[in-house]
Amino acid sequence: MYDLIVIGGGPAGYMGAERAAHAGLKTLMIEKAQVGGVCLNEGCIPTKSLLYSAKLKDGAAFGKKYGVTAENISLDHAAVVARKNKVVSMLVGGVKVQLKSAGAETISGEATVTGRNADGFEVACGDSVYTGKRLLIASGSVPVVPSIPGINEALAHGFALTNKEILELDTVPKRLAVIGGGVIGLEMAGYFASAGSEVTVIEMLEMIGGGIEPDIAKILMRNLEKKGIRFMLGCKAAKISENAVFYRRQTRYKRNPG
Repeated sequence: MYDLIVIGGGPAGYMGAERAAHAGLKTLMIEKAQVGGVCLNEGCIPTKSLLYSAKLKDGAAFGKKYGVTAENISLDHAAVVARKNKVVSMLVGGVKVQLKSAGAETISGEATVTGRNADGFEVACGDSVYTGKRLLIASGSVPVVPSIPGINEALAHGFALTNKEILELDTVPKRLAVIGGGVIGLEMAGYFASAGSEVTVIEMLEMIGGGIEPDIAKILMRNLEKKGIRFMLGCKAAKISENAVFYRRQTRYKRNPG
């Protein structure tokens, strides 16, 4: 019997579990993937790690006007990914230590709420069933796959990637089409442009950056265009086929090699 069962080990889940355990509650946290959730494993932390490497490379390449000269500058993508994985692993380890120090119990597996009895909530994981007086559901999120013809086949064959798979690429693609000019899309576009990809961003709106202030969006786009990124604004991805992404603006279709 637990005072609290937490489903999901992302920021909300592990912070809730740690603080509950620290306050004296007998706490169990169940996570089916990696402690730390999307932010630590597939979002904020790994993307910022990549972008910092790109920033160092770009700064060295364009330092001449500041009186700094560097020769034969290159970005070793495999080394960048290895460092990213090391950073993530270190931080995940830190979260685990924090939970253990607070006295929270953690198990790995997929949790299912099976019912409720007089003692509390019943949660199944593997062959075991746990009971908790209280239940915190912090099960996180998954990438939303847009309904574009051909996208499921492209995902199955590794041609199309979500924000999760692209972080594990061990080579830099020669060409990269990014569908969506929001924060995550721009982060990936910026990094891979620095790494050597020919990047095209396809965005339905007439500006990038989602809900940011329009003047800032224009400045951001100009800076990204200097890195060689092309922007197709007011365009919608219409179809994905082998090695190609088709998009349209109004009634015209154009083809962008992927």
